Amino acid sequence: MLSRVVRRFWNDHRGYVIALTLIAMPMLLGFSLLVIDVGRSSNLHTDLQNAVDAMALAGARELDGRDDAISRAQTAIEKIANSAAFSGGGAGMSLGSHISVTYDAGNDAGSTVTVFFLKNIPANDDTSIPDSMKTTVASEASYAWVIAKPQAMQTIFPVPVGFTRSTINIAADAVAVYHASACDVTPIFICNPFEPAGNTSESAGEVAAAALHTNFAAGNLYGRQIELHSTSASNPGPGNFGFLRTPLGNGASVLAEALATGNPGTCYTQDNLDTETGAKAGPVEDGVNTRFGFYSSSFNKANGNYRYRPAQNIRSAQSTSGKGKKGCDTYDPVMVGAVVGDATKALPLGYGAAMTSLAGGKISSGNNWQYTTYWNVAQGTAVPSTSTVLSNYSSYPAQATGTPNQPSAYDVYRYELASPALINHASANGETGTPATGGQCYTGPDLSNYTAAEYGDRREIFSAIVNCGYEASVGHLNGHKATRAVAFARMFLTKPAIKDAGERYLSLEMIDISGKGGRGTLDEFLREEAELVR
Repeated sequence: MLSRVVRRFWNDHRGYVIALTLIAMPMLLGFSLLVIDVGRSSNLHTDLQNAVDAMALAGARELDGRDDAISRAQTAIEKIANSAAFSGGGAGMSLGSHISVTYDAGNDAGSTVTVFFLKNIPANDDTSIPDSMKTTVASEASYAWVIAKPQAMQTIFPVPVGFTRSTINIAADAVAVYHASACDVTPIFICNPFEPAGNTSESAGEVAAAALHTNFAAGNLYGRQIELHSTSASNPGPGNFGFLRTPLGNGASVLAEALATGNPGTCYTQDNLDTETGAKAGPVEDGVNTRFGFYSSSFNKANGNYRYRPAQNIRSAQSTSGKGKKGCDTYDPVMVGAVVGDATKALPLGYGAAMTSLAGGKISSGNNWQYTTYWNVAQGTAVPSTSTVLSNYSSYPAQATGTPNQPSAYDVYRYELASPALINHASANGETGTPATGGQCYTGPDLSNYTAAEYGDRREIFSAIVNCGYEASVGHLNGHKATRAVAFARMFLTKPAIKDAGERYLSLEMIDISGKGGRGTLDEFLREEAELVR
């Protein structure tokens, strides 16, 4: 009887599922809590990663190489960080609490992120970033590295041993790099005048780039005349210039159009320029010289189009005798020997600078152009003092020590622009700064319509500066290659482009550069971007 009861009980499977469920419930509950914890940690890590991504991007965007770049980057990161909060965080990151991600450049202990600025990063993402790549020098900083300090998240899932709750650390970091591109840039690149002739070394190129910025910031480029020749030479170097490719098409006529209007149809990225190869003899003078009111070759019927309007002050020592309606056909300056300008007739701005040779062109040894002679010929009145000219407009770098010995040609140009009487005054040969109208000269809308800053100054060009020696040595000046610009420059055409035998050359002054030591006037043309790289 008893054995039958035992057998019946043993063979009775009713309630088996309930028993198994009760046995498995702790495991199922624990697994559910584990899934919840994994989800919480994943969500919190995503939120934290998004935060440091945003901070790194905000900081990197300010790393333009100027002296206050790091302080601006820190301020940008503080503004982003202090406005971010994440649910599920807080003390111990217990449920229902939150944390605010904060950054204070002067208080690391009170910040939830740490920020470093980097000169470069390892090529392999799996390689840790060494301390040697960190920098506190604004001109060296190209990357912003934001590291979120580990935050302890209290888990719901109990640790099996002792069944106590524990914590896990949530952390994230991000690295972003600064990129600059320039829009409405004349599709010209010029070779860095401070790069050694025949340079093939990347490190020497970096030294030359630093020298460019340092000399500009110190005022050593103020008023200096630079004569740039076309890059027909097989080994382009300091003093040469060349062209950038436009997406509008191929050929000299397309390039001439872009040179004339300053609208290449694209923005140029500093780290990835695309150069234009081939002989481009005519576009230099034909396109650029519309800015002075000269309409030759394919532009001889464009004189009524506002896009090809001349600047409002174009005094350039143009020969006017016997020209008649052909006075605006081509640039035909009065000259004494090989020197453009004649002190008995007419002179261009920047006249008389003592030039020294570069590998491909010339540069004056200082701000030594003959300001007094130019003024006497162009205006015939008492020469304004340097302080008088610069009180109207000064392109002398604010951080440079001392004061210039005389105004630059550009600042004199701006001083003349401020007074119609000065522009209208004739040199001995009858040339004035006012563009001629009618006939083959400009016939478009009145130039007074184009005084707004949005139209710019037609005697200014915006170009890329390249270490041509090094870039040529690695095959980057052959077109369709990633040529790198060390800076973008704002430059003043002291006179129209000139044809000299088989060469063309440009005469300019450097008004401003992007990056360290720059005056900031290029900001309106720069598109500053940041990209996450880690």
